[in-house]
Amino acid sequence: MSKSLLIKNGLLIDGTKTQRLDVRIDSGVVSELAEHLDNSKDDEQIDATGLWLTPGFIDLHTHLRDLGQSNKEDIFTGTLSAACGGYTTVVAMANTDPPTDNVLVMSRIKQLIAERACIEVLPVACVTKGMAGNELTEMVALADMGVVAFSDDGLPVTNLAVLRRALEYAELAERFIISHAEDRDLAAGGCINESPAATRLGLPSITPAAESACIAREIEVVRQTGGRLHFAHVSTAASVALIRHAKASNLRVTADVTPHHLVLSDEDIKDFDTSFKMNPPLRSKADQEECVKGLKDGTLDAIATDHAPHSRSDKAKTFDDAPFGVIGLETAFSLVYERLVLSGEISQHDLLALMMSNPAGILARKGTVDKGDVANFALIQPKLSWIYRTKEGFSKSINSPFNERKMTGKNLLTIYQGQTVYRDEQHLPKLTVSQSTSH
Repeated sequence: MSKSLLIKNGLLIDGTKTQRLDVRIDSGVVSELAEHLDNSKDDEQIDATGLWLTPGFIDLHTHLRDLGQSNKEDIFTGTLSAACGGYTTVVAMANTDPPTDNVLVMSRIKQLIAERACIEVLPVACVTKGMAGNELTEMVALADMGVVAFSDDGLPVTNLAVLRRALEYAELAERFIISHAEDRDLAAGGCINESPAATRLGLPSITPAAESACIAREIEVVRQTGGRLHFAHVSTAASVALIRHAKASNLRVTADVTPHHLVLSDEDIKDFDTSFKMNPPLRSKADQEECVKGLKDGTLDAIATDHAPHSRSDKAKTFDDAPFGVIGLETAFSLVYERLVLSGEISQHDLLALMMSNPAGILARKGTVDKGDVANFALIQPKLSWIYRTKEGFSKSINSPFNERKMTGKNLLTIYQGQTVYRDEQHLPKLTVSQSTSH
């Protein structure tokens, strides 16, 4: 019989409480949750004094690549990178190669998840076949296979009649649409925010209106259909204002923002380093401040990474030609903890809600820890100072603007279904965990 695991003296933070509690994990579930649990001879013990114990983070926006893009990332390396960052659930985007737009590709994705994932992967399917924006996928059949949402992420559904039908079918399937809000005509050819930095570097720019104009249009379709629409990687002040107004009208919209848009602005782009090229592009500091306000007042519901791995050869191209996207699963918590909590903008409880209980709510899941729940946890050292180096990360890709950045706060241990899937051997050398499958 395997031993149980007792985590003592940690500060448990979930969707409803911030309390010092001991947690006993037995057979993959939380068997006890109380103050001052006694150790038994069958326990292995972790002393979590000074640490936060939280349900594992949920990322609403992860690109795991695989299939025809496994040189950039695969389900194993992507989920291990996520586990390193404290995530126990990721929502995997559908712009794979080939796109996840039919039951055969979805069957293969599910097989790979079962074989390779070290945490939970919730697959997304395309809204339209081939992500061409014209013909809807078999949404009900895909939902029956376990798809949690539909998205042509990377491409907007520009035909609003198609979007209307998609929202209606998604509602029939009890799912929602994830929107990559971008007017392709306004954004055409651009690679950096319309800003002094674009002028200084001589790069073609993207107006912030490319995002907000698209959001305005799509909100009106939501108003007509009553469907559920989630706006990914919101980045402009105008977008935040539109979403705030839509929520005030009781429309069923939700939204997230990325760590890199909260931490960096277009002023940080000093040269042609393609690690700073992402879509939407880094915006102005004024836009960034409005995104922070949106998180504080509930307009923006979650923080999502938009982890987008690319090969070194692709990112070695010129700034104009290199693909959009940065990795971010391993740095997400540290970046937003510094930006939002250590700066005094929000509380630690509110931050973890943005990374765990709020995403859980969007996915119609609970965001609390109770006796009998599956044991999915992250163990955070909020005071740890560390340096992030892409070469030491678990992702196959290194396209991060935060390489060699000193950070504060780090996940030290990730438990998924009662098993250790990540352990920081450097900073957690004395803790032992039963049934370990750490990498």
